[in-house]
Amino acid sequence: MPVATGMPPRCAEFNVTPRKKTLYEFLKVPATATDADIQAAYERVGAQLQAQKDRISPDDFDFKLKVLNVAFKTLSSPSERAAYDARIAPPVPEPSSLPAAAPLAIAPLPADAEAMALRAEAMALRADAMTMRADAMALRSGATASYPAFRESSSFSAHLAASAAQRTSSMPRKLAMVVGTMVAVLAIAQVATMVVNSRRAEMAEAAAAAAAANAQANDKVLLQEYYQTHGVRAANRAELELLQAEDRRKDNEQRQADRNKAQAEQNAKRFEDESRRRGEQVSAELRMAELQAKEQARREDERLAWQQKEDQRVKEQIERNRIERQKAEWNSVLRR
Repeated sequence: MPVATGMPPRCAEFNVTPRKKTLYEFLKVPATATDADIQAAYERVGAQLQAQKDRISPDDFDFKLKVLNVAFKTLSSPSERAAYDARIAPPVPEPSSLPAAAPLAIAPLPADAEAMALRAEAMALRADAMTMRADAMALRSGATASYPAFRESSSFSAHLAASAAQRTSSMPRKLAMVVGTMVAVLAIAQVATMVVNSRRAEMAEAAAAAAAANAQANDKVLLQEYYQTHGVRAANRAELELLQAEDRRKDNEQRQADRNKAQAEQNAKRFEDESRRRGEQVSAELRMAELQAKEQARREDERLAWQQKEDQRVKEQIERNRIERQKAEWNSVLRR
């Protein structure tokens, strides 16, 4: 589209952001699809996704599966589908804020601060045009008033005096026009500032709405994931957090029970090992005591045997001594 003369070239520039794919396009159905069409598309896309599971990354597969579940849940519910259709509906274009007196052929501008700056610049150019038009009208009125005076005067000095008087009388009017122009420029600047602030507020509201929609979509994905994992469908994010807290409590209790069981098994094993070690030690002590007793008995037997031999030797020595005495006595008797 051509740009009108007097506007900066950058007025024709606008940002083109890639459009996100809608849930209808993801399921490959029109926006007027029935519930049966959506059900069939959900099954068809799910089958295609399962067939591609080995050819794509796990993260890509999980993401597409989540989007598929969210698309089916959103479009199969009449209320959620109506809300989604309202969100993706194209916005109604705003009427041009420029007056008919200064038509401008401007290409579509982005809804951001640059667009507001361009609009303010156009309004400032219009104010400059109005000022120049007012100056031209003032000059024209001054020339028209001075021409009859010059024609009717009898001398050139009289014409100069009349022109000076005319200029003197037109000074307050010019001053008033300049002041009015400045006031108009200030008003236009104030209006432009208000428009910019309004657009910023609208952008902030749009960002907040987008964040809320994103949070709602994330909530739907989390709810669907929880339903697929645990088989329980939560009504909202608060209920999901309660269910997750309950699951964490149960998991903590189960882990504590597992730790207690492991501790009990460890204590039982330690007691068993200690008992076995103690039994082995007692058995070793008993064997040692038995060996010591046997050794003591052997020594006692050896001592008794030696004692018996010694007693026998002493008896034999006593008997030999007695026999020797008797021999000696008999010899003495025989010698008599």
